Amino acid sequence: MSEARSQPVSVERAADGRRVVTYYSTVAVTLHWLIAVMILSNIVLAWLHEDVSSATSARLMLWHKSTGILVLLLSLMRLAWRVAYPAPPYPAGLPAWERTSSRIVHWGFYVIMIGMPLTGWIMTSGPRTKAALMLYGVVPWPMLGFVHGAQGQAAAVWHAVGETHGVLAYLAYLLIVLHVGAALKHQFLDRDVIMARMMPWMRR
Repeated sequence: MSEARSQPVSVERAADGRRVVTYYSTVAVTLHWLIAVMILSNIVLAWLHEDVSSATSARLMLWHKSTGILVLLLSLMRLAWRVAYPAPPYPAGLPAWERTSSRIVHWGFYVIMIGMPLTGWIMTSGPRTKAALMLYGVVPWPMLGFVHGAQGQAAAVWHAVGETHGVLAYLAYLLIVLHVGAALKHQFLDRDVIMARMMPWMRR
């Protein structure tokens, strides 16, 4: 079993001789790393904006919101790609509990990558917002009309939905720790091909 899990990333053959790709496509890898860098950048921007002047804080939040919208668009592209092109099979011998936990974390990230930008967009579209968002101060991005025009109970509901943005942030921290920890475990303890599936420079 350990030998099966330590095979290099290239291709495998199914029982009927068909070629089975064991690593992610270039598109999937590119979207993965772009989104990862943007999410980490947005976390830093969210932390920094509270400890600077109001003018600097406004600029940082503009970048935070703009990057969030890009994360949303790229994540929808990645989800569509995932549906069209399923993930490569896990290495032979990977325990069932690791396969299950991997799927949970993987789809949890989709909740974060799509849910956080959406709730942020809802917050930005609140009734008290006077102007639409300008992505990076250049490209106009519309408010959600049904949120901006909400009154009374509807406005309260959308405000509550927007407030889940903070809850999702803590979930994002948890998933990042689990994801990175699992990747390091596979690389340095299990010494299998899990990390190499998403890192082209590690393929042999």
